[in-house]
Amino acid sequence: MNNPIRTAISIILFALLSGCTTMQEMKARDIQLADQLTTGDHVIVYTRSGRIIDMRFVLIEGDVMRGSLAVDGLEPVEIRLNEIEKIEAERIAAGRTAAAVLGGIVLAPIAAVGAGLVLAEQ
Repeated sequence: MNNPIRTAISIILFALLSGCTTMQEMKARDIQLADQLTTGDHVIVYTRSGRIIDMRFVLIEGDVMRGSLAVDGLEPVEIRLNEIEKIEAERIAAGRTAAAVLGGIVLAPIAAVGAGLVLAEQ
């Protein structure tokens, strides 16, 4: 039997917990990328020629950013720094994480009551 309360709680919890990270834009010409990125960071690089590269950052060596494609992590990628228009790096969204934690605290008693009602009906 499909319980609407259980379904609603599941949807709300999924929405809250999926929002803990976000992509934040960094303009390559405005910052020192090596100081802002850490090996393993998930980044999306937009080049001046229009390419969009979803990758895991490894290092900056000279005027080249090195990494691997995020899809499989096996194919190496090299991008010249002067070709980068902008970069989006995945970061933890403090506000979303706080909302997820608070939402979980608020929803836990509601879920317990909902579960109790379902068990009582059976």
